Amino acid sequence: MRRWLPALIALGLAGCAAESAIETVPPPRAYAHGIGGATFLIGGTFPPGRSPDGNSLILYGPEGAFLIDSGRHAEHLTLIRQGFSGIGMTPVAIINTHWHLDHVSGNPALKAAFPQIKVYGTSAIDGALSGFLAKSAEASRKALAEGAIPASAIPDVEGDLATIARGAELKPDIVVDESRDVLIAGRPLSLRVANHAVTERDLWIYDAAEKRAIVGDLVTVPVPFLDTACPEGWLQALEEVASSGAEQVVPGHGPIMPIADFAIWHRAFVDFIACTRGTGALEGCSAGWTAGAAKWIADDAPRAKAMADYYGELIRSGKLDGYCKA
Repeated sequence: MRRWLPALIALGLAGCAAESAIETVPPPRAYAHGIGGATFLIGGTFPPGRSPDGNSLILYGPEGAFLIDSGRHAEHLTLIRQGFSGIGMTPVAIINTHWHLDHVSGNPALKAAFPQIKVYGTSAIDGALSGFLAKSAEASRKALAEGAIPASAIPDVEGDLATIARGAELKPDIVVDESRDVLIAGRPLSLRVANHAVTERDLWIYDAAEKRAIVGDLVTVPVPFLDTACPEGWLQALEEVASSGAEQVVPGHGPIMPIADFAIWHRAFVDFIACTRGTGALEGCSAGWTAGAAKWIADDAPRAKAMADYYGELIRSGKLDGYCKA
């Protein structure tokens, strides 16, 4: 299993890292859609043995509606379409918090259906397409050819390869590489840029009217997804979220958190990074994570532990240090 694990992790199939016992973990809970403030949440999922969909949000203002993150699978895209239909609006924009495939793969289909859409995002996807995603695609094609990927994972891997092949269609129309205030569909938002955090450059959105921070994968359940991350940059970004004035945080994966819950998650992340940067046994680091984040992973602890083990090894090895370049 370990032989094909890196390729699957790279394409968002981190759940496959777990041992066979994890196959019995129930699917993630469904999250409520309407969250107030003319905002609707389409909760992502992460079934065992499959790649995840990140959370998506539909927001609307006096001049139309728009989307934050477009997911990965056709089922998730159907929910997005139904969401727009339910409010009787068509999207005019997409904001991508980062380039991971479980947040951008729906872009091409939505742009084809609604040509007026403009995509906001950072330029980090350029380096990802020529670097991380290209290498991941090569590793996955090799694993497929060798028959080394479980049958249940093959459709997701093939789907991700098809998305990577359409990489030019994932790039933003409006590049946001510095924090700025914007008006989208007549709705004011603050787009905040976090450098060298989850990816080379991430966006998170502060909705001052709702005191709500929509943070993409800066916050994730069941574990932080560190495949392309600079842990120290991520820590800095979380401090900025904590000091933003937000009273509510919407993660990239997992349920909405009141600010007190975000503080618990934040502390668990700080402790996990400190532990993995130390010299103690990594088993203690992953055990610390599952204890600190137990509020969200009680039903998924075996998989969370396996994934935390993997990410602990990744940090301790120094392989992530290259993502911290200035």
